[in-house]
Amino acid sequence: MFRRRLSEAQHVMQPAARLHEQAREKARALKGYVAEGDSVLDVGCGTGLLSVYLRDMYGVAPKGIDVRDFRKTDIPFTEFDGTSIPFPDNSFDHVILSEVLHHSQDPVRLTAECERVARRRILVFEDMPEGLVGKLALQAQVRAFAHHHRYPFRPARLDEYRQALAWLATKAVSVQRIPQPPQWLTVYPRVLIVYDLTR
Repeated sequence: MFRRRLSEAQHVMQPAARLHEQAREKARALKGYVAEGDSVLDVGCGTGLLSVYLRDMYGVAPKGIDVRDFRKTDIPFTEFDGTSIPFPDNSFDHVILSEVLHHSQDPVRLTAECERVARRRILVFEDMPEGLVGKLALQAQVRAFAHHHRYPFRPARLDEYRQALAWLATKAVSVQRIPQPPQWLTVYPRVLIVYDLTR
């Protein structure tokens, strides 16, 4: 247990290694939810690492979208405005939002768009702090991220992404919440939320 916590803490101090390890961990967490040949839309795909791991581990067909092209990988990519997803209804088996909603300028509209283009499932990795310290840390991280990447919009209030998740739950036949590592950082818990859709 101590060794795992030390390893997780070291990854926090090594951004490149941390990005790869987080993407691998998330891909492992999606085992059983995605399968060979499934189409996956990675909304706010960033570097594209998660999509590549999903493709290599499970044989899915990923496509990434983001407000700018941050890719470090060769996944198919489309730039979008951060709210309107430029694909027809029911275009993808699964839609993934990996730590994206708290950066969005309109999380409710974005989740509605995800629900529109997903056929089977929406998979959300999200930071869910409850206490003041965790919420302040998340708010500072969101502002720093937006400034560093020169986002063309201001992120929404932090409570709005939780409203979006609550709205999404009303569109699902089942919702699972699965804690994600690092579990030692209790002020800043991360979860995988699996929304199985009615279609």
